[in-house]
Amino acid sequence: MTSQYRIQNVAVVDVAKGSILPNRSVVVVNERITDVVGYGTHTPSRDLDAGGLYLCPGLIDCHVHFFLDAGSSPGRTYIERDDDARLEVARRNAKVAIEAGITTMRDCGAPAPLMFEFRREVERGYSPGPHILCCGHPLMRPKGHCHFLGGEVATKEDVRRMIEAQLEQGADFVKLMASGGGLTPGTNPYEADLSLELMRTAVEVAHAHDVQVTAHCHARQSIERALETGLDMIEHVSFVGPEGYRYDEKLAKRLRGRGMIMSPTVSGALRTAKRFRESGKPHNPNDFAAVERLEGRLANTRHFHRLGMRIIGGTDCGGGADTPFDSLVDELLAYANAGLSNADALRTVTSDSAAFMKLPTLGEVKPGYRADLILLSSDPLEDLSALRKPVMVFKSGRLVHDRREGIR
Repeated sequence: MTSQYRIQNVAVVDVAKGSILPNRSVVVVNERITDVVGYGTHTPSRDLDAGGLYLCPGLIDCHVHFFLDAGSSPGRTYIERDDDARLEVARRNAKVAIEAGITTMRDCGAPAPLMFEFRREVERGYSPGPHILCCGHPLMRPKGHCHFLGGEVATKEDVRRMIEAQLEQGADFVKLMASGGGLTPGTNPYEADLSLELMRTAVEVAHAHDVQVTAHCHARQSIERALETGLDMIEHVSFVGPEGYRYDEKLAKRLRGRGMIMSPTVSGALRTAKRFRESGKPHNPNDFAAVERLEGRLANTRHFHRLGMRIIGGTDCGGGADTPFDSLVDELLAYANAGLSNADALRTVTSDSAAFMKLPTLGEVKPGYRADLILLSSDPLEDLSALRKPVMVFKSGRLVHDRREGIR
């Protein structure tokens, strides 16, 4: 049965142009926006009078970990839980996200069987949550970063077998752990511990299946390997070497020259750094430059913006200490602090992120686009904090969260 309605008397946030289109009516049929017309134009549909509020595309958080609990030590608590408890963590995180107006999330590393099960659960409406893009297991060396999630590979055959198996199960992209990380004792964030050969194989297999490859890269050498092997994007981009954190302008310009996409994950990093300052120690004893590495991501983002590089917004929520699944506005405020305009920051989690991740009908309020929408009480181009606690959230055209009484 066809579902059709009109959100009338609304100011549409044109994120691509960074402007407001006042006095509009947005027509939704089933899962899609079919028209955006002047207020008062007759359309044969039910009406929902927005009273002049602002209609923005639903937000996209491009780096999350559903199965990590966003607490003070998410790696340790994951290991201590059984699978039932891990699924409950994912369900709780997803509910927080959709109520915050985050209608799409890209999971960048999870236990693959549970991840695919959980995504089916959300898709079928058994649990509330956003649309989910996922990689399944991230790929890492034996005992490498986040090995407790699964995904260890030692040979080219391991890489090929794991990627192809996960793509058959519905993985949307491939994630590599190209360096050590803060969550995993026994690894060093300044070391590139996934070999060039294995990274090259992963890129070949992924691109043969027309999916993107991204990599967790703290180590400067891992960033260089990402360049050499032709990855599509990089997570964190931390510029760490044996001497600690050092932003590298020449390397950044090489990344720009190759058109690589940066996912700087600033807000989770800043919260984790705060936690480490308060506790006096990082999760990983080998992470000697943890605080400067994490706090350096704000400066890195400032440089990326100055150089005109392509940025997508992601929080690392779940995996970042004290970084819950409604933290995306904090990420955007960090970008504004790094010099992005409010419109530029908003595009990193709407139109730009959709384009860079090859999601052509997502991230804008336009005819033909999926009706993932959030209704806001004020203009987010004036104040990004307007994105907190949306009045209403629509996912695929369906009202899934409503803060006002009597509007349904």
